[in-house]
Amino acid sequence: MNYKKFIVFFISFCAVLFGNVIYTLSCGPEEDPYDYYISFFNPYPSAPGYEPFYYSGLSPFYDDAASSEYDINIGDWQRFTGDKVKAADIREYVYTYTKEEMSAVATRSTASLPDSVSKNTFARFLQEDRNQEAARYLLFAKTCEPFVSQSDRWSAPERNIPAMTALEKEAAELYEKTSNKDIRDRYAFQQVRLLHYSGRYEEAAATFDKLFKKAGSSLLYYKSLALKAGAVQHMGDSVQGAYLFSRVFDKAVPLRTSCYISMRWGNAPEEAVYNLCKDNREKAMVAAIYGMRPDELNLEPLKKVYAFDPASPAMNVLLGREISKLESMFLNKAVSTSTDSASMAAIVKLSPELASMVNVKIRPMIGWMNSIIDKGKVKDLAFWQVNSAYLSYMCRDYEVARAMLNKVNSKEPDIRNQWEVVNILLNVNEQKSIDAALETKLLASFKWLDEQMGSTPPPDKWWMSGRDRFFAKTYRNLLGAILAPKYHLQGDYVKESLIRGRCDSLKAYDYFLSGASAEDQIYGQMNSAQLLQLHNFMKSTGKTPYESYLAGFFPKGIDLDATIGESYVRVHDFKNAQPWFKKANNLAASYLVFKELYQDFGPDTAERAFSKPITQLQYVDRMLALQEKMKVTPVDAKVYYEYATGLFNITYYGRTWNFVQKYRPSTTWYTTACEKDPFEKQYFGCYAAEGYYLKAAQAATDPEFRAKCFFMAARCYQKHVTPMEDSQKYYAALVRNRYFPVLKSNYSQTRLYQEVYGQCSYLRDFVKSAK
Repeated sequence: MNYKKFIVFFISFCAVLFGNVIYTLSCGPEEDPYDYYISFFNPYPSAPGYEPFYYSGLSPFYDDAASSEYDINIGDWQRFTGDKVKAADIREYVYTYTKEEMSAVATRSTASLPDSVSKNTFARFLQEDRNQEAARYLLFAKTCEPFVSQSDRWSAPERNIPAMTALEKEAAELYEKTSNKDIRDRYAFQQVRLLHYSGRYEEAAATFDKLFKKAGSSLLYYKSLALKAGAVQHMGDSVQGAYLFSRVFDKAVPLRTSCYISMRWGNAPEEAVYNLCKDNREKAMVAAIYGMRPDELNLEPLKKVYAFDPASPAMNVLLGREISKLESMFLNKAVSTSTDSASMAAIVKLSPELASMVNVKIRPMIGWMNSIIDKGKVKDLAFWQVNSAYLSYMCRDYEVARAMLNKVNSKEPDIRNQWEVVNILLNVNEQKSIDAALETKLLASFKWLDEQMGSTPPPDKWWMSGRDRFFAKTYRNLLGAILAPKYHLQGDYVKESLIRGRCDSLKAYDYFLSGASAEDQIYGQMNSAQLLQLHNFMKSTGKTPYESYLAGFFPKGIDLDATIGESYVRVHDFKNAQPWFKKANNLAASYLVFKELYQDFGPDTAERAFSKPITQLQYVDRMLALQEKMKVTPVDAKVYYEYATGLFNITYYGRTWNFVQKYRPSTTWYTTACEKDPFEKQYFGCYAAEGYYLKAAQAATDPEFRAKCFFMAARCYQKHVTPMEDSQKYYAALVRNRYFPVLKSNYSQTRLYQEVYGQCSYLRDFVKSAK
């Protein structure tokens, strides 16, 4: 055996497989390999038994096969007992009991065994005279296991060849002595396995041919055939090895992943493998296995399998892979290129890249699928019809999609479920806007989705497959990626927030929709007028059943009174903010909102002169009082200064940003786009604060105080300097602050100047450049 080659391959494979797991688990939130793009396609019903080969671009295999080797083995033993023994007892005996415990059962020396073993119904069954052969076999299998398994998969195995040779001879002797055919086959399997792992590949292949003269249908037979395939491959015949592995892949569900890996390792030419196939059905399976490799869009494997065997069970899994790829590469971009509602809703026309994909990739695929549907030779015709309609939906060919959907005539629950999902998508998109009639249809769809999800909330844990999460994810995607942006596009921000609230209540993990929750919208995107509409709606009576359903999921933690107050504070409308804060239950508080901040992002904690907390209401009261003082001339410079400081500290750079925002990102800065939004203009640009600091400087007479006013005005000015791609030019623009010449020329002898000169590198660089 070429162990070096095997180790290189195995380490590479594990690096891909487990690297994704470790990366995903250690750096959350990160992409879930089962849920990292917008999807409405459920792969599980389409191709049961092929679960590892559903598409995911983040993992080499999608999920474990539905039927495991352990379950099948337990089932075989249970049938051996005439279904008289519980599966749980068989599992416990076969997979947890020690060699010593099995030896006691096989020799009937059970006096010293613990009660748990003595009471095991399978152990009692094996102690009967007629079942002693089975007891001895299980003891022998337990003895062999350490020699054919490997605890450390990162290093080459060390085989005890003499011991394995002795066990192989013992297996051959027991094979001859045993009368029961099922037990004889198990000893035959042990012989082949021991020979294989001893490196005696020719003997392993010959022993298989000798002991398994007729093709079987049991998992044990196909495990033995896989060992022969591996032996042949080690002997240098990768083509025959690939062919044999393809036969095991076709017939033995639990062995498909290992056979697929072995075929990839052997790297046999696809065309050469076809020459060994007995018929087109076998060729179709070989073509399917090779067709499961590409991650890029590729219709050729489907066409090849169809040409060999239109009824091949692999057709559905290959089609499902292409649909999932299109969701990942196309649909996800078409409906969710951004995490905020405005950008998502703006996607009315497809980009040139996506439009090209529609014409070059998707529509030709639909055309080919429809030709296949017309011929009627595929195994699951309704499955193909539903998904042809789904792909037409992706292309926004809604009439074509509806016509195909109407052709579906199947009572299969899984087909009807997928039909209903596509029908919902068409109902939403066939109309330009959502009206009351459509909302009535949507309510019925929401309740249908509720029924499909059941009473158990969907799992929101890491690294779980989508087997039981499809409807939760579908509901979430419908709400968050389709309906919420559509309401946004038609200017109905109240319904948008309600839809997002229902979406949040599902608690379905959403990496690609993060930042678009109801709280994100209500706290960070809705202005005062929109929030007032929401407030009035929630207080109103006479809601439609649709509206009442959504209102029932409105986030409980949102205090709309406080939120409306904050929305007014954002635009410095303190008078309108005051009555809302008076009604609010949960108000934020600050200590230092009226204390200047010479550097960005200081902590808002109590200090000696600022030891009393100031609530949002008290802040608004004080700002209004300062406004009244500014109406009476002459205005004290300290009034302007305090008012300016109160404005600066509620900006992105101040201590008390939480008076106007629930969250402050660390990578967002001023851009010229901020000028379009009254809040962002002040939050990132600090214009109003700068103006009042300048008024304070003009009204002041004390040089120290004037220096402080000009420096704070300089800090505000710096915040709305236009960003530039050239970092050196941008820094130079920051250094050329309009207030630095005044500070240097008139106030360089003040204590304030000396203090900030040591803190502000922009000021120091300005002084150096001036020299």
